Amino acid sequence: MPNPYSKEEIISDVKESASRSLDWFKAIPASEFFHREGEVWSVSDNVDHLIKAINPISKAMRLPKVALHSMFGKPERGSKSYTEICSIYQAKIAKGAVAAGSFLPKQEDPANPAESKNALLEKLSRSFDKLVAAIEKCEDETLDQIQLPHPLIGNLTVREMLFFTIYHTLRHASQEGD
Repeated sequence: MPNPYSKEEIISDVKESASRSLDWFKAIPASEFFHREGEVWSVSDNVDHLIKAINPISKAMRLPKVALHSMFGKPERGSKSYTEICSIYQAKIAKGAVAAGSFLPKQEDPANPAESKNALLEKLSRSFDKLVAAIEKCEDETLDQIQLPHPLIGNLTVREMLFFTIYHTLRHASQEGD
């Protein structure tokens, strides 16, 4: 994956990571999609986790800038690069950080795996579409003027949060790993 920076590059890379991950998830048979090995997440768990990680970002990006500044403050530094954000996240994971709370996947064993798989992947696709639409409405410089809290990394500018999202998507789709 290239080192995106501009709004246009970020949109392109979000779309590419969405496409690659959805293709990967779709290729997994429904009979395996919900299967767990002990504590290891199933493919469906990874999809559910991505939806839960992406939706709050696009929702926050639709809020007025003043509301976000009031809730999370203003960034006190410039945005780090894609590579730096990936390295920070990888270091946290290496030290044992894991998803928690509202970001944990919903554990289910559906009666109709094929139907449930399709519905979950459609939900993920809509999440990506909403995120892209939110980015498109945002001015490039605004990506550095708003920060959002990340549960493992701390406050990130929106640009950094989008960098994280690109990497995180591919990581959970076994396309790029730690």
